[in-house]
Amino acid sequence: MEQYLHQLLEQYQHLALLILFGLVFFESVAVLGLLLPGTALMFSFGLLIGSGQIGFWQACLVGAAAGILGDGLSYLAGRHFRPQLEGWSWLAKQQKQLDKVRAMLDKSVWVAIIAGRFIGPSRPLLPLLAGMLQLAPARYFPASILACCLFPVVYFLPGILAGVAWQLKGTNLTWFYLLLAGSIVLALLSAWLITRYLGSTEPEEKPGQPWFWSSLLSALLTAFCLFELSQHPATPVYLKQLSGLMF
Repeated sequence: MEQYLHQLLEQYQHLALLILFGLVFFESVAVLGLLLPGTALMFSFGLLIGSGQIGFWQACLVGAAAGILGDGLSYLAGRHFRPQLEGWSWLAKQQKQLDKVRAMLDKSVWVAIIAGRFIGPSRPLLPLLAGMLQLAPARYFPASILACCLFPVVYFLPGILAGVAWQLKGTNLTWFYLLLAGSIVLALLSAWLITRYLGSTEPEEKPGQPWFWSSLLSALLTAFCLFELSQHPATPVYLKQLSGLMF
């Protein structure tokens, strides 16, 4: 399916925003979202934005609107069809994932809904479960709208960075590409390691744990790559082109 959607995107770039709306909407709808490779395809849309074939703010507005609509329908379905859904055998098989989502909602509604939108398996299930748990609309929709507005910006960004970099002209760009890719990968790795470190269950032992030293080393390597990247002659041109897409 992923290959087919990529081909569709390449052949019908003039319909890219419509395809984007359909992708984000169906990925947000309960159950259907588990079948779509949304992350890879959002990267493809980011490439189109980075190469100037789609407007950044247009794509963000379309993605946010589709997400709000899809999440809203899933939430309402959970509220109004709770008895039928509780007896659905397929949903019962997802009990482990549902228990994780329920635990997230019990801790903090805002954190759960915003974080859940960025976690693939939780994205199409959390709105449905929030509705089944009869979470009040006044508590659900503000967090959902904020999450849906942030979602396209974050998921487009890697593709945008790559798309703008691909448009650069000049020599000695190989080192620039390596530094840019290294900075992104290390930044993501650092964020993940810090999250694991902060999520440790034994705070008094944190300084001696591997997560602490791994996150520290990764953060230092990230800072080094970013410093080297800032010194590269292609960086000012790159930043100018990047800012031109967004502002």
